[in-house]
Amino acid sequence: MTLNILNTIILLGSLQGFIFSFLLFSKTKKETAEKILATMLLFMALASLNIYLSESVHYWQVGVFLSLVPTILIMPIGPLTYFYLRFLMEPSLIWKRKYWTHFLTVIVDLLPVITGWALGIGFWLNSFDQDYLLSWGNVIDQYNTYTDIPRWVSITVYLLLVKWHYKKLRANLDDGKNKLSAYSFLWIGRFLNVFIAFQFIWLLFLIPYIIPSSRFTVLASLGYYPIYIPLTVLIYVLGIKGYFLARNQVSKFTEHQSIQLSQQQIEKLERAIIKAMEEDKLYLEPDLDLRRLVDHIDSDQRTVSYILNQHLSNSFNAFINYYRVEEVKQRMVMPGNEHLKLSGIAYEAGFNSQSTFQRAFKQLTKLSPKEYLAKQNRL
Repeated sequence: MTLNILNTIILLGSLQGFIFSFLLFSKTKKETAEKILATMLLFMALASLNIYLSESVHYWQVGVFLSLVPTILIMPIGPLTYFYLRFLMEPSLIWKRKYWTHFLTVIVDLLPVITGWALGIGFWLNSFDQDYLLSWGNVIDQYNTYTDIPRWVSITVYLLLVKWHYKKLRANLDDGKNKLSAYSFLWIGRFLNVFIAFQFIWLLFLIPYIIPSSRFTVLASLGYYPIYIPLTVLIYVLGIKGYFLARNQVSKFTEHQSIQLSQQQIEKLERAIIKAMEEDKLYLEPDLDLRRLVDHIDSDQRTVSYILNQHLSNSFNAFINYYRVEEVKQRMVMPGNEHLKLSGIAYEAGFNSQSTFQRAFKQLTKLSPKEYLAKQNRL
């Protein structure tokens, strides 16, 4: 009964992967990131289908199908994960032909299928007997066991690579150099955390699985469920969240496309926003938010957000933090302010968080406040 429930969960996860893969592939406006995620979900769904058929159907009924059809394509998951997140982090990134070299390792997954076809054709042509076929079947089983090692290593390495890019992105989030939405940034972080947690679970299973003396015990007592139940959860998380992120991006694109402003209107709003900072010094207000700026220049929130993102090349936070950091830099070197603490100067400049101040200052100057002050004193 329990096994039937677990098999049903795996089957539903597989179907869910196929559904979300289809939805992402069939979107009217398909971005590269969405195509990559759709491919990743398709491969995960195929792997889940493989284990469902293996566990719930008599092997003699599906053995030939599983040995001749590539349902286990795990080696591409690592580079797919890497490029999916890279294209989310860098929307201007363009797919290059050299990226395909990352997927050459798929031969690790395809080798058993190629061997299966060669053996099947040889057996059909009476080139060898059934015993020879069975002996090669045992070799393929052993091969499949140990290929989980390069599969795990590949995904882990690519996750670490994209984690490095993510840290760089996080360090530059508010410097105005990217237009990544807060929703996308949050999703990338969660994606990494969920996938790293899956890798940890897989490692706990993999260690006893690849040791011959403990493999039979693990499979007899647990089967492959410790991996494929978490994989089902992973499919649901990536499918649902990834699909709604894609929808959110399309709605934002449509929203910006619907704003029609003349060049004169754009320039007028730009001047009003800059005046609010440079003359009215709105940035000195610690609780300043977009709504307050909108009211101050007598406009609407959607239009001001559009001007900031599309014409001033900044998010609201990055725009405000630029002026606050400039204010801090002026006050730091102002005669008579030597006795003031940096935290006090930061609060007077509008920052209401020490961590935000430190991060924004280093992003814009490439120096910590103390390093910057020491450099100025040496001049």
